[in-house]
Amino acid sequence: MTKAASQVIVRRPSQSEHAHVRSIVQAVVDETYGGLWAEPPLQIDEEDWSLAWIAVADAAIAGMMLTDREWVSDLWVLHSFRGQGAGTALLSTGEAEITGRGYAVAKLRLVASNTKARIFYDNRGWRALRGFQHEHLPVTMIEMEKHLLPLV
Repeated sequence: MTKAASQVIVRRPSQSEHAHVRSIVQAVVDETYGGLWAEPPLQIDEEDWSLAWIAVADAAIAGMMLTDREWVSDLWVLHSFRGQGAGTALLSTGEAEITGRGYAVAKLRLVASNTKARIFYDNRGWRALRGFQHEHLPVTMIEMEKHLLPLV
């Protein structure tokens, strides 16, 4: 039996939610990449969580996303909320934010071995540009892009 999709609301986190947003990122990073290059807990960057978008479903924070210029720099959804629209809602919000900054093309990068993420982005119109060795970690990355505005 599959869990019914909840309504997902995307909004900025309140100040009191910042630590929880960080804990979600830590949990998903550890679950997804723990053991790939180091044992959990893996080091994550400290971010300005007030710039994040969060997806809220069933009164719980299901995931988060950050953008920077034309980049989707982070998008993480807790395992228990995957397949319920949180990632799609966050990605759509990020694409709109990037377009609002005047960029016609959005970019992101992901760890090549994360095939679920690759399929997620492929299914939403993103296309792989290149593979490359990560700057610091022993993993291959894939850079992807999506044209957000019609080509002139």
